[in-house]
Amino acid sequence: MKKLFFLLFAAPFLFACNQPASNTEATNTFNIDSAKAAINTANKAFEEAVAKGDSAAAAATYAKDACLMQSGMPKICGTAGITSFFGGAKKMGVGGIKITTLDVTGGKELVAEEGNYELLGLDGKTIDKGKYIVTWKQEDGKWKIARDISNTDMAPAPPPPAKK
Repeated sequence: MKKLFFLLFAAPFLFACNQPASNTEATNTFNIDSAKAAINTANKAFEEAVAKGDSAAAAATYAKDACLMQSGMPKICGTAGITSFFGGAKKMGVGGIKITTLDVTGGKELVAEEGNYELLGLDGKTIDKGKYIVTWKQEDGKWKIARDISNTDMAPAPPPPAKK
């Protein structure tokens, strides 16, 4: 009876436990170098979109529930708000952005990117530069920006002179 129990119930269970990982598990492994490459590609697409004034393409590098947190303004979340933000950039004289990634760390759930930015005017001259932290997550099989926070390295403009 014990042998019959083993053959009918325990042996199939043991056999199943020794099977190789499924293809799904193999494709869910995390590789930081692959994440870095994907982030680099997304950053290049973002730079090109900002240079063209293409707010939809710039926003497409962000996750659907992403939030953008810039100095001196309220947090902006969601595709519509982020698209609108980048739509106003060209109107305000932004002609491009240069992104320099300094470090990328994390795991398969979330990756953090640290870097520097240089914001260019329509004439190609620097109008702002600073640092940023961006977190990335996978959405629809692609790394997308989840949170984006930056701040300037430039001193604030002095207040206008007082009227006498």
